[in-house]
Amino acid sequence: MAFKRSGSRKLVYKKTLSKHTASKKKRAGKKIRKSVFRAVSGVDQIITDGVFSKVQYQVEELDLNNEYNSSTSTFTPKQRGVYSLLASVSFTTITLTPVRMDLEIRVNGVPRISDEENFEPRTGQIDAAGIIQLMARDRVEVFARATGENGIILSGFATRFEGARIN
Repeated sequence: MAFKRSGSRKLVYKKTLSKHTASKKKRAGKKIRKSVFRAVSGVDQIITDGVFSKVQYQVEELDLNNEYNSSTSTFTPKQRGVYSLLASVSFTTITLTPVRMDLEIRVNGVPRISDEENFEPRTGQIDAAGIIQLMARDRVEVFARATGENGIILSGFATRFEGARIN
């Protein structure tokens, strides 16, 4: 704020805004919706030995900003930001053959978060989680691969895909 003298010797009050104050007011007027989603697998899914398969999470349990598409099992954020993502797969194999499982969370087709584990028993669970910067309209999907034998991704709460914008 500043006081200026006009020509007739009156004090005139003029309020000046800094760039910081002005940009803060612009942001205050724009409401940012929360972004949270969670989906689980509704049916068992066969995966072929050595081939990455898109994991299907058809049962949408939560989607605050209408960003998750259960028919394509794809999360598409409406706003850029920092997101926490988690994908998990519960699986079984047909025989007792050891199997290596790979799980990837891909953004626009590129693996960005992944995990790889070796399993001796017939059943197991693998998850991949991380914090990542996403842009509006990025396509986020989950892919899994079993190496050593064909497998079955089991439906239920242990096979889930979820995320939330944290900033």
